[in-house]
Order: sequence, then C-alpha cells, then structure tokens
Amino acid sequence: MPDYYRDLAADYHWIFPDEVVDFPGVIGGTSSENLELIEATVRTLPRGATVLDCACGIGTDAMALNHAGFQVTATDGSPAMAAEARRRLPAEVQVLVARWERLPAAVSAAGSYELVLCLGNSLVHAGSHEAMVAALTGMREVLSPTGTLIVDSRNWELLYRERPRIVPADRVRERDGVRSWCLYVWNIPDQFGEPCLAEVLFLRENPDGTLEHQRHPIDFQPFTPADLEARLAEAGLVVTGSSYRPDRQRYAFTCRATARE
Repeated sequence: MPDYYRDLAADYHWIFPDEVVDFPGVIGGTSSENLELIEATVRTLPRGATVLDCACGIGTDAMALNHAGFQVTATDGSPAMAAEARRRLPAEVQVLVARWERLPAAVSAAGSYELVLCLGNSLVHAGSHEAMVAALTGMREVLSPTGTLIVDSRNWELLYRERPRIVPADRVRERDGVRSWCLYVWNIPDQFGEPCLAEVLFLRENPDGTLEHQRHPIDFQPFTPADLEARLAEAGLVVTGSSYRPDRQRYAFTCRATARE
C-alpha cells in the first residue's frame, strides 16, 4: 500500500469545510453523504464507549468523537497523516501508525472496541482482493463481540459510468489568510476492473497575493458494493445496514462480526 498521503497530509484539510476541520468537528464529517447512517449507529453507544478510527487521516472524526465523550484511538497507515492527527488532537486521544492488517498487534484494546470506523473512502487503498480481506480481518479482530464496523466507499460504478474529467470543489476556502480551491482531475480507463488515476490539485492564493499550486496523484483500484460485501464476508463480517443507492456518489455499510465457532 503506497503512502500517497506523505505529501498530501499538509494540504488534506482543504478538502473539508470549516465545520468538519474546526473544533468540535462533525462525527462522520469525512463521509458526509452517509451521516444519517453513521449518526444512527453512534447514538446507540453509551458515553465513554471505546471507539477506533482506523483511517483517521488528520484526525477530524476522532476529534469530534472525543468531544462527544468517547474513548478514542486513532490510527492511520500513513506516518504523515498520523503525525498531522497527533498535532491536531488532544493528548488523551492515542494516535498510532498502523496498517489495517496489523491493528490487532498495534492497539492496546484489541477485541474490545464498540465501534470501528474506516471512513473517507480509505479502504480502496488496500489494493488487491486479498489485501482488502486481510485489512477487513484486522478490523474485525479488534471489534468487541457486540461491536460495529462502519466502512464507506466511493460509488466506483457510478464514477466509471459518468466518467468526469474535472470535479471542482463547490467553493474557495480561506484559512489563516490563505485562499485555496481544490479540484480532482480524473483519468478513468474504459474497463471497470482497471485502476483509475486522480490528481488532487490545490490552487492557493497566499496573504501576499502570490499564487501557487500543489498536485497529488493517487491511483485507485475500483470495486463494487457486491465485491465489498463478499470481502467483508470472507473476513468474518456481515452487513447489517447500508446507505447505498445507485445514483449516490458514496455509500457506507455497517457490519458486525459473524458468530465464531
């Protein structure tokens, strides 16, 4: 799994609106199209429940979960993303660098998390079928017997049907005197099974009026919702809820571990 986010970590906050990035944040803000499903799951948890954000990025969801009174652990496979999360999060949130398949050895509360989140279209970076099953198995092994995993994804079938070339953000954002506009430049192959490439481009105006840009290329191995459900089953997980609709850009599944013999 290449670390696409080594250089992107410093710019990543520009992708999200202020209400997601700034304290106290929004639980599930990195998966805004799936907030209803995420919020319904979080409401079932008692205050103080243990939660693992295993694709924490710069820590926005972990920040909101911590503010809501949960015991939060935040992990990311990218050292740069984890470092940015550590800088932003309060000391009581443990932040670790950990690949998904290594979660059981990395976290201190393995087998006891009441909620595990894998949001932000992160799972696609697992890559191959086998690597994704290994990643999901790692998540399942840190769940409590009654715990819930929420995993989200871009609707890759819809993206390949629509075949956009340039997808701009809906607005320019301004922070600390810097104005930035984000857009995705897609290169989508004809065949669904082939990886696609996106360049995440940030155009910035600095306080002194100078302009600059940053380009971050990322490739993605697409999969269908049926693929994801089958791989969850291989990892010992069953889907209990879904926000999937064919015309929506993103969806999420809630999952529980199947009974172990």
